[in-house]
Amino acid sequence: MNERGGAAQKTPSAWEIESKRFKELYDRWLDFHLNKFFDLSIDGPGRRLSWIIFLGGAFIVFGSIVHILLYTFLTLGPARQPDLFSLAVFAGTTFVRMLLLLLIPALIAINMAGNYLADIFNLKKISVAWKFIGELSLGGANEVLHIRDGKVAEEDKESPILLIGGPGRVEVEFDTAALFERPDGIPHVIGPEEKKSDEEEKKAKKDRQHKDNATLDGFERLREPIINLRDQYFGNPSTDAITVEGRSLDGIQVNASDVRALFSIRRDGHSDSQKPTKERPYLYNPQSVHALIYQQSVPVLSQGPNPSGEPSSWTGAMRGLLNGSIGEFMSQNRLAEYLASISTLEIENSEFKEDTILWQTVQYSSELPDAATKNITKPKFHPRTELSDRFMKYSNGFSKKAGERGINLHWVGVGTWKIPNKTASDFISGQHIQAWQINRENAARSDTQALQEVMEEAELNEKLRLIQTVPFEAYRQNRAKYSEKEKAVKALLHNYWDQLGDALLVYYNGNPASGELGEIEKAVLIIERLLNIPEGQHTVGGGSFSKIRQKHRSPIDENSPPAPSSYDEVLPYLKLLAKLTELKVDFKAVEPMLENEAKRHPGLTPKERIERIVKRLERYGK
Repeated sequence: MNERGGAAQKTPSAWEIESKRFKELYDRWLDFHLNKFFDLSIDGPGRRLSWIIFLGGAFIVFGSIVHILLYTFLTLGPARQPDLFSLAVFAGTTFVRMLLLLLIPALIAINMAGNYLADIFNLKKISVAWKFIGELSLGGANEVLHIRDGKVAEEDKESPILLIGGPGRVEVEFDTAALFERPDGIPHVIGPEEKKSDEEEKKAKKDRQHKDNATLDGFERLREPIINLRDQYFGNPSTDAITVEGRSLDGIQVNASDVRALFSIRRDGHSDSQKPTKERPYLYNPQSVHALIYQQSVPVLSQGPNPSGEPSSWTGAMRGLLNGSIGEFMSQNRLAEYLASISTLEIENSEFKEDTILWQTVQYSSELPDAATKNITKPKFHPRTELSDRFMKYSNGFSKKAGERGINLHWVGVGTWKIPNKTASDFISGQHIQAWQINRENAARSDTQALQEVMEEAELNEKLRLIQTVPFEAYRQNRAKYSEKEKAVKALLHNYWDQLGDALLVYYNGNPASGELGEIEKAVLIIERLLNIPEGQHTVGGGSFSKIRQKHRSPIDENSPPAPSSYDEVLPYLKLLAKLTELKVDFKAVEPMLENEAKRHPGLTPKERIERIVKRLERYGK
């Protein structure tokens, strides 16, 4: 006797303890065999069929024997000898009766279970449920589901494995992977497998615990979408291309049309070898399959028999990522920054135009123009290549998001910008067409041949003006002023002398080493002799009557270029001098050009500035 809590309790006897232990062991044994009998694995239907045949045969044999004995001893009686023929007929009818006793309840059970299953899974054809129950209980799990090209084969659209679930087998082609989900929610990815050797096959058959990856347990169902392991392409045909709608930072509606992409499921991070084989040309990462299926968005339906819509294709994940990234790019920048028309070439062309003006000024005047006070910068512009780089080069951006979704982007074409609103499109397009035409006209005007034609035209106009001034206009005025012809001619010579003197002054101040200077000086000397102007005679204040200057020349040529400031500048400096010589540009323009370049690009070294000038001359100078 045990006392617990003030109450006496009887100590169980050994018989009671053993009886309780036996009952627990019996319950465990019974549960084990019942679970094994009703097992829904791939091997369960085979064991059930064996037990059903054994028990059904035993029931028929036992029932037939009992009926025959009762018929023989009770119906016929001991006085009558049994007839063999009548005994055989009775045995046959007894066998049929016992068989019907088994089949009729079985058919009723299969019919009722099929109706219940069809109602649970919303099957349109109840025969699919009857087939599933029949195979699961009597026929064995011989059903095979074929998956190829990223979808279920047409002949298996009514397969019980697809509509209800396992047990069964799945045959997946080398270009496909599918995810099946057990009733407890555990995922099971089936894809192309490496071909096993004969020894591995034998070992797997001997190992009873080994389970083939392509077999399904009871009610293990396919989770859509099915993954096509091949490279996927948006834009083939062209109607499949993506159009991204959005707004720019300044609120203008803009579309990115004809966006194309080449992508696939993420293939890195697999535990096996990463080298494709003949049997397995397309690698995949099972975790990527999980991400593509479990991270997809499915619409919730408030009306209709189903609470949610059907899952879309797995390629929609890439479509959504592209839409989001391009839309984000559009919303972060102004429309003018997409469509800016001023490029680096136009800026270089403008700088070359300034250099040309500098050369012409140096050639005809000793006064140099003011150096450029600021750098010509192109407006902020985001080319489409920058948008493409956002998809490929930023590990913490698009590539990271795509990797988390289980996909990899191999190539993208970002398409073209379009304004969907017709009024805004016409207005903006007209502005850009006008800007393009102005740029074309500026480029044509800044062309070397066009500049040469303008210079020749200006030179011709100046010659015509000088001829009209002297002698035509001057002779007309002199004739009206002087009646004598000799005085009129002498006055005309004075006019020529003044005009040529002005020309000499331009040459003296600008380019005294020009070959034309000597010819003009000869002409001035002849006129001065005719006018009796003393040559070389100076006045008291140090001046001279003659237009010709007499000065002492330095042993160093005034037109010689300045020396480079460092040894690193020698080679590019020599290239610059050679190019200026080729273009027949005065070396006096070297220092002003370098000063201008320093103002434009203060961050460059002297060597880099010289190299930049040389490249500009090589590109635009002819």
